[in-house]
Amino acid sequence: MYGFLDKKGAEEKKIIGEVVPFEKNLTVEEIQTLLELYGYDPGRVDGVMGLKTRNALERFQKENGLEETRVLDRQTWEKLVVFKETNFIVEGELNMRLIQVILKEAGFDPGKIDGKAGPRTQAAILNFQKARGLKADGKIGYQTLSQLARFLPSQGP
Repeated sequence: MYGFLDKKGAEEKKIIGEVVPFEKNLTVEEIQTLLELYGYDPGRVDGVMGLKTRNALERFQKENGLEETRVLDRQTWEKLVVFKETNFIVEGELNMRLIQVILKEAGFDPGKIDGKAGPRTQAAILNFQKARGLKADGKIGYQTLSQLARFLPSQGP
């Protein structure tokens, strides 16, 4: 068991660097921002790898078919950042303009492509979620982004 934890801990350290208790780490802050965007509550986005962040990481791992370790391993990191690589997330925020373009491409009219989540965009998100068998809550979390990514020119995750 300790060997497993040492291996995972070493893998996490490679990704985020040294984690000093109660000291801000920019990669941890990025992890928290992404978890929050995806609908997982990491607590305060403060760059500190605390209990709420570990709990959110575990829920993210569980709901996305990853090994539930509460540790940021390579597979978890790759799943966390995939939507940055596809430009669905830019500068720590959802790229609503791209989401609107994809919704329109998928046959769900978001209205004017203006980067704002207005009433027509919200309705398009809800209809898209219903059509794709997702929880129709109007929130653009990880599962909704995963389905939207299927409409990108080069297949998403």
